[in-house]
Amino acid sequence: MIMVRASVLVLTLASGTLFPLVMPAQAQAPGTASVTEADPNITPYPASFFTEFRSITALDMIGRIPGFQFDGGTSGRGFAGTVGNILIDGERPPVRSDSLQSILSRIPASQVERIEIVRAGAGGIDMAGKAVVANVIRRPDSGVTGSVGGTLQANTDGRLSPNFSLQAQRQANGRSIEGAFSTYGGSGEDNGFRERRTPDGQLLLLGRSEGIFDYSGAEATTVYEGPLGGGRVRLNGLVEYSYSGYDGDDLLLFPTGQERNLSDFNQTKGEVGARWTRNLPRGMTLELLGSQQQIWTDSVGEYDTPDFTSQSVNDETSGESIGSAAVKFASLKTPLGGIDIETGSEVAFNFVESATAFRFNESPLLLPGDDTRVEELRSESFVSAVWAPRTNLSVTAAMRYERSRITAGGSGGAAETNLAFLKPRLNVSWTPRPSHSLALRLERNVDQLSFGAFEASAAFSTGIFGRGNPDIRPAQTWIGSLRYERVFDRQGSFVAELTHEELDEILGQVVVVETLPGETRPRTFNVTRNVGTAQRDTARLTGRLPLDKYGMSGGIASASFQVRKSETEDPVTFLERRLSGEQPSSWSLGLSQNLIRQKISWSVSASSGQRGRSFAPSTLSTFSTDPSFNGNISWRPDAKLSLSAGVNLASDSESRFTLFGGPRDRAGPVYDERSASRGTLSAYLSARRSF
Repeated sequence: MIMVRASVLVLTLASGTLFPLVMPAQAQAPGTASVTEADPNITPYPASFFTEFRSITALDMIGRIPGFQFDGGTSGRGFAGTVGNILIDGERPPVRSDSLQSILSRIPASQVERIEIVRAGAGGIDMAGKAVVANVIRRPDSGVTGSVGGTLQANTDGRLSPNFSLQAQRQANGRSIEGAFSTYGGSGEDNGFRERRTPDGQLLLLGRSEGIFDYSGAEATTVYEGPLGGGRVRLNGLVEYSYSGYDGDDLLLFPTGQERNLSDFNQTKGEVGARWTRNLPRGMTLELLGSQQQIWTDSVGEYDTPDFTSQSVNDETSGESIGSAAVKFASLKTPLGGIDIETGSEVAFNFVESATAFRFNESPLLLPGDDTRVEELRSESFVSAVWAPRTNLSVTAAMRYERSRITAGGSGGAAETNLAFLKPRLNVSWTPRPSHSLALRLERNVDQLSFGAFEASAAFSTGIFGRGNPDIRPAQTWIGSLRYERVFDRQGSFVAELTHEELDEILGQVVVVETLPGETRPRTFNVTRNVGTAQRDTARLTGRLPLDKYGMSGGIASASFQVRKSETEDPVTFLERRLSGEQPSSWSLGLSQNLIRQKISWSVSASSGQRGRSFAPSTLSTFSTDPSFNGNISWRPDAKLSLSAGVNLASDSESRFTLFGGPRDRAGPVYDERSASRGTLSAYLSARRSF
């Protein structure tokens, strides 16, 4: 029933029955956004637009912009291809570990002069392949500001999870310095059951699962901005620590016994970054970026059953060094329209050194890839041009050339791979009428290889072991998308997007049999290889409907719906199937209201559960959850104090696992196992005071 309502709301917005596609001209209310006369591809939202919402941070303000969908970027290596769709004063922060969400949450709303929604590279903005970018413009010399805040969350298990944050900024005389510290921690319980049966229904195992997980962490960041060498410099620093642990027991009712599962994970991360920009002669601009990151990770695992004992210990060190330079040329005025050209190059060095020790029944277990070092030296050069033949039409063309050398060595063998790819990109943006925009994108992307594919793995409960493979290539994808955006009634929006992807050299797992050095009996391993091609189509609809004219002042109904279809050939059975782990559909519904006189805002939301199926050479697994529900209320009596409370109902989950006696193409199922965990209800109280 919920899915039907979501579809009806979105289709109503799309059809224009409530809001016609062409709206009559209206006088602009104070504080509303407008398309600039100079460039219709830039829509500025002044600070006055957000006044009624009593926004505390720039992140709150971003969430109020109709039609804009926040993209925090990806966690891939390097800057190129991993950035999000947020700029700060026209530039992207030079530190990758400091998320865009965290950066925006540290910018007080009082520091924001306006937020510009940019399309089609307007104003010389580097879109990095995004259809829409939000540019947060801060007020200069806003003095000393900051905030202190905390949240306390409690769940039905009676466990508390506190967090605390403190930050301060000073802006004066063209310089700014910022410092922030946050810490968090908590714990929870995991309760469920397991049932294992043979294909003909005979009971093999029945048990109850109980476990306790806990987590904690802390992060400190610092930022300095100011003049240097005739330009401006931004220096970032970050130190982060995180821990997670799990202690679980399965009480077996049939056959009687107990299974124990323990794990501990510790990670320490440090990163520094710098960006320097300077104006050059003839209207050119130079930007230099640099970043250095180091991560130290160690983990311990133990899994004991009535039949065997097993332990694993992993110690890993990884790092990344990045340097880039870009030159933006002065705009060229031609009879056919203006042209903006930019060119640049990036060089990144990444490495990961991993050592893993396995023990099985108190005896050492050696696997190919349990001691590995992988290095990648990658460069990417680009040239891009933005052509605006008309004020409402813009074309961006870019060519990127990527070269990389990956070397791997260790117990899994040694290999060196040299790769080179051309990655063209074309973006066309058209604004046929005010508040209506169309965007077309066509580009070729190249995935980054996961260094985990070079390392060994062990699943002692199933007897499946994986060996590292140093000889793989990244998957390549041709992407074509068409996006339509419609903004209406100040807070209303409708966005429809269709995407088609053609994937080549995708990665998958197959079975290999080999005899290890010093052994006489062959072993069977899962190994990651390039296995073929795939196709994927995605349709996404999102809408926000203001409810003022329907009797709910300050109310907004929102909905989103996504359908995804993919097809590839299974590398084991050679049958057609969808991509592993992919969710076929998802939806979300929301209702919120801003009560201006009471200085209160509230919202409720619901989202679809997860549905996915994963394929491995000798296993099939599915995972599903029921819909989840959230509700919160905030009271902001003045511009500096915010008090919030909320509840979250996490849904029940169920997973199914089928183990085959060998590769799925020639062996039948050994058993089917079903496990389920109950959802939890949690509530939180939060307070933030700005100064």
